[in-house]
Amino acid sequence: MGKKRKILIVMMDGFDPSYLQASDMPNTKGMIAGGFYKTVKAMMPTVTNVNNTGICTGTAAKVHGITANSYFDLATKQEQYMDKASMLLAPTIFERGKSVGMRSALLTAKAKTQTLLRAGADILLAAEKPQDAEGSDIDWVARLGPPPDIYSAEINHWLFKAVQIVLNETDTDITYYHTTDYPMHMEPATGEMSQFHLSEFDGLLGQSLNDHPDLEVYMTADHGMNFKSRCHDLNKIMPEKGCDIFFAMSAERDPYIKHHRTFGGTAYVFLNDAGDFNRAADIIRRLDGVDGVYDRYAAAGTFDLRPDRIGDMVVTGDIDTVFGPLENAGTEELAEGFRTHGSTHESTVPLIIHNREVNFDEWHDYAYNYNVTKPIGF
Repeated sequence: MGKKRKILIVMMDGFDPSYLQASDMPNTKGMIAGGFYKTVKAMMPTVTNVNNTGICTGTAAKVHGITANSYFDLATKQEQYMDKASMLLAPTIFERGKSVGMRSALLTAKAKTQTLLRAGADILLAAEKPQDAEGSDIDWVARLGPPPDIYSAEINHWLFKAVQIVLNETDTDITYYHTTDYPMHMEPATGEMSQFHLSEFDGLLGQSLNDHPDLEVYMTADHGMNFKSRCHDLNKIMPEKGCDIFFAMSAERDPYIKHHRTFGGTAYVFLNDAGDFNRAADIIRRLDGVDGVYDRYAAAGTFDLRPDRIGDMVVTGDIDTVFGPLENAGTEELAEGFRTHGSTHESTVPLIIHNREVNFDEWHDYAYNYNVTKPIGF
């Protein structure tokens, strides 16, 4: 029997390469120096659920089926969060590990990740709701104290201390660590909160690398982050321009509105009639900051999405522009310092592999963040 492996998958929410470059992260940079590193692409839309699911399943959205943080239920005419395990169409890394006798733990800052990616995991912990933890006798709050607020950097540090407990005290083979990107929404890479957030994380990571010299680490991000200056509410704009639509939805919409007000760089538009496409597209293309307008099948082909889980039309913004619901006007000039993601402009992310051999002949096979677990081997 081969030596028992310890695998740590690190999904650093919002961690684009600028944060890596600007931060005091000697342990992370040491993994790069001694391992495999490449900048790769995140999947569109560049929102958490799409990419977190891709990383956890090793597949594109056209395979795993999660195409946004939310979906629009045409039957009930309601927006619903895309956060249920029943919506996944591909097995998780936890399910694949279980098939070869491995035990897994999913540790996340955000409760939505626990409900979405839970399939096959033996230990489940969301720092946002530690009372809903499953699969372990560990009293997380007794061990670590109450977790910090979900809108903080410190919650990620609390969560990594839980990772250390799993690595040190359980027979878990695969541990998946998913952070919140609140610090990245609040500050660029040079900000004081950002510097503190990543320096503290790196120190904790270094402790685990010292405690477990054979620890395999597979690290990447779901998206980057940019300042944004304008938001369009297509539900208001389109009727004003003489073209009613059924509904427009920001792909970024999730429960964490303090991060981003639900504004994101991709919108799904549902039409009243397929014959309205050209008229609607002509109006939207004329809006300031619109990068692209795609029909359902062109978008699915371009961005590897499932056509049955997106709108009749997909609209993408430039680096300054997002979409979402506004209270008053159809367009709002956003406050200075507003940061979010969701467009193609947040698609460059780092990919780091430590303590696992990578065949450099396969360099071009590592093109997307979801390729990070490819060398694990199952």
